[in-house]
Amino acid sequence: MNQEPNLPTNLASLNRVVTAAGTPTVAYDEQTILERCGEFREAITSVPSRLLYALKANSNPALVRLLINEVDGFDAVSPGELELLLRLGVRPRNILFSPNYMTDAEMVNATDRGAMLNIGELSRLERFGQAFPGSDVCVRLNLWIGAGHHKYVVTGGKDSKFGIPEDQINQITALTDRYDLTVVGLHQHIGSGFSNADDFADSVDLLIEACKRFPEARFLNVGGGIGIPYRVGEPQFDLGAVSARLAASSSAAGLDVVFWFEPGRFLVAESGTLLVSVTAVKQSGDRTFAGTDSGFNHLIRPVLYNAHHEIMNLSNPTGPLHRYDVAGNICESGDLFARDREIQEIREGDVLAILDVGAYGVSMASEYNMRPLPQEVLIKSDGTITTIRKRMSSSQLVDRYLVETSESLV
Repeated sequence: MNQEPNLPTNLASLNRVVTAAGTPTVAYDEQTILERCGEFREAITSVPSRLLYALKANSNPALVRLLINEVDGFDAVSPGELELLLRLGVRPRNILFSPNYMTDAEMVNATDRGAMLNIGELSRLERFGQAFPGSDVCVRLNLWIGAGHHKYVVTGGKDSKFGIPEDQINQITALTDRYDLTVVGLHQHIGSGFSNADDFADSVDLLIEACKRFPEARFLNVGGGIGIPYRVGEPQFDLGAVSARLAASSSAAGLDVVFWFEPGRFLVAESGTLLVSVTAVKQSGDRTFAGTDSGFNHLIRPVLYNAHHEIMNLSNPTGPLHRYDVAGNICESGDLFARDREIQEIREGDVLAILDVGAYGVSMASEYNMRPLPQEVLIKSDGTITTIRKRMSSSQLVDRYLVETSESLV
């Protein structure tokens, strides 16, 4: 039978991308990003709020420039992310610097350049106090609640490496008193890609309770990690219910704070499509493999997290359904985009569209097997298509490797 396909709304534009740029290419849809930003703001209306973008989800400069006009600030987790934001004109006061286990040099650099530090270790808080007494600071807590789409992305709970544990809060206040630090913000992040709004709201209730011990706090950064419906038929995350819960909880606690949200995935994931060409279709036992010109070096989520991404045959969108293992071109047995997946009939030369790769796609990509990164393009709201990162040739990649590995250290 023929499938009623789950087609992206920009199907014609994706075909234009293939014609103009070839494959493998990641195409981002500008309008989708703008819509997600608007939806987030419209949903979080019950509490005073600021919308930050978590740069780790996708740091392509073209997308950052677009988001500068749509969000209130950014979450940066490395010196490189901080440097990029500053060079793109983001004001330091609109950057929360939240690296995991930051170094002394990172701490000094970020503070000297005016970013707000978000500190998740007691020893780092003490070193910050010694270096910058009398400063404002945000503290990351671990209130022992976590959630996420895979155990690798759960960032709260007693087994998590993130944040200062709940039972060490007294030590936080001792250090802030000793070095005259003002805790102006509290932060927590329970995980990535979770779908249950109640889990998120429950975690914020704990943060609100902890805030009672920090009377000078002006904001609560409740983190990001909000999931999207990667599978057809999955519901959208209920942001409105979260907003209502936050309003009730903060009112009951008598708090006068601004809630900071730092989504990455929610804003950009659904904008991205990885376009790949089928180079071979072969039978092996009872399995049919569709081999492509891309691999987990371009999209590692399926092999790393067993993550699901919908795949459609852009060249044959209404063809009969067959089951395929969609394979990449990396020399690893685990390099599969999908196993035993129903997809419209695939023929050699067809182009497949792997959906929802705008977050943690190219930002986690590599040049493993010395295969270049994909080209990246932006489909603008007016229909024009621009290249936002060129695809290297193998020759260019090797040229760069030889230059980078030829300098003497001493």
